Amino acid sequence: MASDGSSAARRSLLLVLSGPGGVGKTSLLLEWRRRHPSLRYTVSVTTREPRPKAEQYEHIGADEFNALVANGAFVQWINPPGLEFYGTRRAPIDDSIRDGADMVFDYVPEGYLNLRRAYPENVVGIFVMAPSVETMRDRLERRGTEADGEVDVRVEMAMKDFAFIDSHDYVVINDDFEATMRTLEAIREAEHRRVERTADSARFAALASPALLRYY
Repeated sequence: MASDGSSAARRSLLLVLSGPGGVGKTSLLLEWRRRHPSLRYTVSVTTREPRPKAEQYEHIGADEFNALVANGAFVQWINPPGLEFYGTRRAPIDDSIRDGADMVFDYVPEGYLNLRRAYPENVVGIFVMAPSVETMRDRLERRGTEADGEVDVRVEMAMKDFAFIDSHDYVVINDDFEATMRTLEAIREAEHRRVERTADSARFAALASPALLRYY
């Protein structure tokens, strides 16, 4: 699998686990980072009130959030209907690209598309879905973090998220957690082998002798 070492000579990957709530994006992200400590991550900033369970968020007030927007501190920010504001700080991403380090994110598709517009050469979009909408709803209800009526909002949002599947590079059905993890690791490895992302292609191409294309 992909080496945990990083080098500024290689292009940083911004690996985005995108999809509706309740499909397991956060669990996958945490396990991916546990297995590969070199994978960088930056917590999202939100105006939502903290929940009792441990979270991967930086909680701030609406006034501070708006000030950060005005100062250009966010590479992307969204305000899903009926929910609070969420944003991603620009500085940690720029640092990772400078260092040639990979990052992983968990977003709804709107956040993924915003990030791809900002870093089109680095972003890899992986749409993650549960085996069915019913399974997704069940996972949302069982995790017990949504307020009254919020599960219905998230399921309604998922129906809209499906319209953006074709904008992603990969689709992964998170049915078997371990199999999904192997798929994610394989995607990362393959993306680092893309011709446009490796210096080896240019190194060997420079040694090539002129040749005609032959047909047999």
